[in-house]
Amino acid sequence: MSTFCRTLSLLALLAVPAAAERNDPGSLLIFPEYDSRPGSITFVTVTNTSSDAIDGSIRVHFNYVDAETCLKSDAMETLTPRDTITVTTMAHAPGHSRGYCFAYARALTSSQAVTFNHLVGQVLVLDGAHASEYSMNALVFEGKTAPGTSTDLDFDGLRDLDGLEYGATPDKIVIPRFFGQVPPSGGGDYMRAELVLLGLTGTRFTTTINFLIYNDNEEGFSSQFSFDCWDRVPLRQISGAFDNAFLSLATNNDPTEILGLPGWESGWFEMDGGAASSSTTTVLDPAFLAVLVEAQRLSSASLPFTLGSQTNGALLSQSLSGH
Repeated sequence: MSTFCRTLSLLALLAVPAAAERNDPGSLLIFPEYDSRPGSITFVTVTNTSSDAIDGSIRVHFNYVDAETCLKSDAMETLTPRDTITVTTMAHAPGHSRGYCFAYARALTSSQAVTFNHLVGQVLVLDGAHASEYSMNALVFEGKTAPGTSTDLDFDGLRDLDGLEYGATPDKIVIPRFFGQVPPSGGGDYMRAELVLLGLTGTRFTTTINFLIYNDNEEGFSSQFSFDCWDRVPLRQISGAFDNAFLSLATNNDPTEILGLPGWESGWFEMDGGAASSSTTTVLDPAFLAVLVEAQRLSSASLPFTLGSQTNGALLSQSLSGH
């Protein structure tokens, strides 16, 4: 193992937080990515934390959204109190190769989506194409209606992330650190991080995200990136400001950072929705979600930080006008 990789391994061991961040159970879980392509396998887990012997059972409706078509397939599972289920996505959603999944609580005896704030979940991705593996908790949204009652207040059949049916989405998303990106070079060390993006306006919309990117000396750069439905894109494809050589040679960077690892640059970035457009409608400041995956030999993925909230997100509108 190279000195660089040994150093990152040590940093990973030292970076265990003193206290876990709060992430309460909810009624709707979003798993930002699944990968069932040849050579890769994804495990999705949903756990029912309720111990109520009378009202603690629930049906969970899984929705797998294909990255290429934005079409979804469905699966249904019943969880009794304290029950858990883990599935491989290739078995649970045959025919879907890559995309994202959302799962929500549903009444035992009807098709109603209901508030049942006892669900937690996690996804584990084993990526054979890049020889990497990582796991992350689901993005959790609480149901906002009374326990056991329908969340579809406007009867549109969508899971509205509006603070009334389910919790609202973040206004802005903050990634507290990225490493300067270095392409592969003859088998040597490299850094490759990729951003997973989910649009929450509708399947027929192209979403544009505004980026503010900062180096390790508070110097800022801006960029934009557009995607349809779902995408996983390398940081260097979004902006050259993520490139280690650019950060080192073309910016007023801090030569003492990364402390203990000279020669490698770092920074942070903030994302905000610019616009989402279909052939008939444009929505300003659209809702979206994003997760950074560091996909080099030492892989990692974690939930981002968020700023503010907004109420115009939904799963999963097929309309040209959004939801």
